[in-house]
Amino acid sequence: MRPLIPLALVMILISAATVSAASEGGVNKSVDEFADTGIDNVDSPSVFSQVEDFVISVNINESSDAVKIYATTQICVNSGLCYPPEQIEMVTEDNTTWTTTVSPMTDQTYVNWNIILENASENQTKIPETGFGWKVWSDCWNDGTGWGGEGYEGGESCNDSNSVPPPEGTVPTVGIAAVISVFVMAAIIRRD
Repeated sequence: MRPLIPLALVMILISAATVSAASEGGVNKSVDEFADTGIDNVDSPSVFSQVEDFVISVNINESSDAVKIYATTQICVNSGLCYPPEQIEMVTEDNTTWTTTVSPMTDQTYVNWNIILENASENQTKIPETGFGWKVWSDCWNDGTGWGGEGYEGGESCNDSNSVPPPEGTVPTVGIAAVISVFVMAAIIRRD
């Protein structure tokens, strides 16, 4: 029974690293209620293009005491993997409109994000309070049940005309996890 513990841990890690889109494919999500936050609106493109940077902008009003604004972004890809969230400090030239840019990646499914307002006392207000408030789908995506997007041209996947080629020398994370689990299982079996 004891040898099964490492195997169970590996399987939990693999399942935690691979996720599928939890909402309906291709349906963007956004927060519209900004009462008492000082935010007038949050704007972004309606499609997460695979060939253009994705710009998120936040407009605040004079009632806001924010001196810094952060966007916590997370990109998920068509294999079902979501990369770890990244917190990015947004930039401003006029203390009213704050922006940040998310670069596209190969075979992206969607980008999630939330906004964090920080005042001069370094107190932070996260919008929404939990999770991600915004989700914008790619121009060619897979939600675990099918393919779609305005750049999707049919077939079993986003083919060469639908997606950006992968950078040379990249290794799929899911493949690495599978290889590691095979070695762990072989070590367990060999000890028995």
